[in-house]
Amino acid sequence: MPSRSKPASLILFSITPRFEVFYALQAFAARDLTASESWRRDTARKLPRALKPVLGRLAPLPMLWPLLADALRESPPMIQFAGMLDELRLMKDVQFQRAVLGGAFKTPGSVDGLISGKETLAQTVAAEPPSQNRLLALIGLLPFRKNSPSAGAFERIVGDAEAYRTELALALEAFWDSAFGKTWEGLRSGMVDMADRLEEALANSALDEFARTVHLPIAIGDDVVSSIRGALRMPLKSVDGIHVIPSAFNSGRFWAVYTDTSARTRFFIPLLNQDLTPSLAELSDPSLAFRALGDTTRYAIASMIARTPMTSVDLARVFSVSKPTISHHVQHLRLAGLLNETATADGVLLELDRSVLERVSRDAAELMFSETGAAPGVRRSRKVRKP
Repeated sequence: MPSRSKPASLILFSITPRFEVFYALQAFAARDLTASESWRRDTARKLPRALKPVLGRLAPLPMLWPLLADALRESPPMIQFAGMLDELRLMKDVQFQRAVLGGAFKTPGSVDGLISGKETLAQTVAAEPPSQNRLLALIGLLPFRKNSPSAGAFERIVGDAEAYRTELALALEAFWDSAFGKTWEGLRSGMVDMADRLEEALANSALDEFARTVHLPIAIGDDVVSSIRGALRMPLKSVDGIHVIPSAFNSGRFWAVYTDTSARTRFFIPLLNQDLTPSLAELSDPSLAFRALGDTTRYAIASMIARTPMTSVDLARVFSVSKPTISHHVQHLRLAGLLNETATADGVLLELDRSVLERVSRDAAELMFSETGAAPGVRRSRKVRKP
């Protein structure tokens, strides 16, 4: 039995590309990472020729890609790719600047001084503590050279954030459409299985024991969440969620902590599983979508949001059930990749993604009626735990 009792909802399992697409771009650019060479070659073959110099201009060094993931720090925890693009295109320039620059510069006031023009990039780099030297070297700012490609990228973020942000959104969309979207489809089934296994492990252990067992970079105490390495200590009562995200590309074992204007903090921990690392992109598993829609309530929810996007609160009201019950059903639809999610002032709007539904139906028909290749093996379905 668990030795420490805490709300199980503190740790959440998410399948989202919010970090993975940036880590994949890092892996594509850096040849010493764990992604397979066959995946790299296949991705390079698929990318439009004009995209490659754009990627190099946006992130002259591979380490810049994880830094750019921080731009989405205020996005919904389980945002999907279409929502990521919407967020990037609609966010204010200063929001983008503070999110990205804040990951590189830790001296109090340094980011505001840089954005306002009171401090130059060279002065900002020079004012950083020695503890930042390794990161500054990895992103090409130390030793500082005014005409270096990395300095040029940061000067663009400071001086013309709108143009940089627009180019970033277009590059991510091209990377996804030409190559990584197919990789993501191939990874999804394994990620869902990993999330299922982690959820089962959590159900049978205390939170602190679970964190140690799966090698999370944090320790969970009675009143505080702290980093294993470093000085981070966060009161447990201020933590809004610890999101554990299966990852095939986070070889750097990066993780993030974001605090909003209400002083609520979210942890995001992309947990590397090298068994997920793709060689060549595989077809998605259509059974995930059919499994999600096999429940009559979820089918009704999907049918409703196919016609009219709604929030979870709206759905709970329409179906006369609790918010946790709706969240349980929405999670199944989300893990199957069937949702588009858009942040609004009234909450996150959920919409059924028609293109995904059409694609998995087509893929299922092709697999079932194929005259070549082995038929899928029989696989016992896991019993779905009630919320």
